[in-house]
Amino acid sequence: MPAIAPTFLSRRGFLALSGATALAAGLAACGSSPSATGRVSNAKDVLLPRFTPLQGLSPDLPGSAAGVPPGYFAYPKPFRSVAEAPLAGETVAALSMFFSTVPTPKGENAAWQEVERRLGGVLDIDAVSDADFRARFATTVAGGDLPDLMMYPASAAQQNHAQFLEAACADLTEHLGGDAVNAYPNLAAIPELFWSQCVAAGKLYYLPIPRGVTSGAGFHNAALFEGVGVSDLSQIADAEAFLEVLGELTDSARNRWALGSSGFGLAIFRSMFRVPPGWRQDGGRLVKDIETDEYLAMIEYVAKAYAAGYIVPGSEAWQKNQMLNAFIGGQTALIYDGLPGYPTYAGSTSDAFRPLPFQPVGHDGGQAQMFQDNVLLAPVMVKKGPADHVERVLRVANFLAAPFGSEEYLLLNFGVEGADYTMDAGGNPILTDAGKADVAVPWRFLAAPQQAVYYAGNEEQTRTVHEAYSTLIPLAVADPVANIYSPTAVNKGASLAQPVSDAAKEAIAGRGTVKDLQAAIKAWAANGGDTIRGEYEAGLAQ
Repeated sequence: MPAIAPTFLSRRGFLALSGATALAAGLAACGSSPSATGRVSNAKDVLLPRFTPLQGLSPDLPGSAAGVPPGYFAYPKPFRSVAEAPLAGETVAALSMFFSTVPTPKGENAAWQEVERRLGGVLDIDAVSDADFRARFATTVAGGDLPDLMMYPASAAQQNHAQFLEAACADLTEHLGGDAVNAYPNLAAIPELFWSQCVAAGKLYYLPIPRGVTSGAGFHNAALFEGVGVSDLSQIADAEAFLEVLGELTDSARNRWALGSSGFGLAIFRSMFRVPPGWRQDGGRLVKDIETDEYLAMIEYVAKAYAAGYIVPGSEAWQKNQMLNAFIGGQTALIYDGLPGYPTYAGSTSDAFRPLPFQPVGHDGGQAQMFQDNVLLAPVMVKKGPADHVERVLRVANFLAAPFGSEEYLLLNFGVEGADYTMDAGGNPILTDAGKADVAVPWRFLAAPQQAVYYAGNEEQTRTVHEAYSTLIPLAVADPVANIYSPTAVNKGASLAQPVSDAAKEAIAGRGTVKDLQAAIKAWAANGGDTIRGEYEAGLAQ
């Protein structure tokens, strides 16, 4: 199992919160006053946990202050990061998500049993599939019997979330702010970049699940690119030259297209045209990405590629497995998927299929722009309670956030030696079939460390992904409002954005026009976008 695992959620997705009527009804029962928490706030308002770097590990490939994760070719000699059991026979309940493999039940799961032995108590996880998580979260909130730890992905988004936080969740500021986090050394080893996105309504309400900072710009089949004379992406001079390459890669008679990707793979082209990552400050005023010339130029460019037949017809509606199969099967030469998903494709490498991370050229021949769009997988909330309750839950979170190289990390990600994994000659843990199901228990979606690049026994994959992060992260731009809380953005942001997204898709596919898109953008501003802008500008002014 890689230290940087495939993920289907990102900070970009978390910010795209949508309403949920059933959840709003449940929150109303809490009796929280909107005036108390429905306000703008900035992460600068909050004393964030003070970062204490991990000592004693020497990576094979270095990390950087910019956020490049360290890389390891083999698992280090394990060290114990938690000296004493966090629990004394108590039970900590949690609600979390799994994505594919169904976890082995606790009674038959050697890893889960060993985790509880090391914890000194019971970790009762309600592990729900990603497809069912929204409904389970809603019924859990409505029922009022909340677990101690609650993952909060985009799929669980609720209206009046700030009121829910105040009524039901612990303010972690006094427990973790500043040097207080030193009581939990593994949490203290998480850099401030990740904690800065755990603030809402002026308080530290979340635990982070760190990710790789940027999702990258997709993957290309280097074998197909070489087939049309592009052995190095630097040979592509600008957007017009790239369009020519797309044409050369396309041969619909042979069932092959240049691009086939969910949502037209727009992230690739956002990078090429340097569309802002959400918002941009321009002369003291915030400008939304959809309001920029770069955004409209991107839409027109992708529409041109679509009209020319370079994009698989209908691929904008593909599910992930359809995209994966088309890419591996040679139907497409380029896709957009997050950089953590690289091993999914690299495992099928052949002479005809050599997947590599893609780095687009800037539309004008300059550098493309990446985004800090994968800082967190999702945040995690702690149930409100007495100080000793919160401290007990945080001790469990500290165990779950054990850093790469530790005994605890090895246990949480690979299970029990013999039952779940074996060590190869290079000292790398290799999961057994039973182990893959045993460690599917979503511990790492309740608390997690800063990630490392490590693919057990595969130095080439480690080098490839680390090189990609080393190249792309320095180009990654942060959304200036990423650490600012806007109640209108939380409650209405997704519903306001949907008509714009729909109009953009119609314009690209030729069923609508750019004028229709511009009208949708104007309506976005009038119906609440300008209110969101004002709240963010107020937060920036604090």
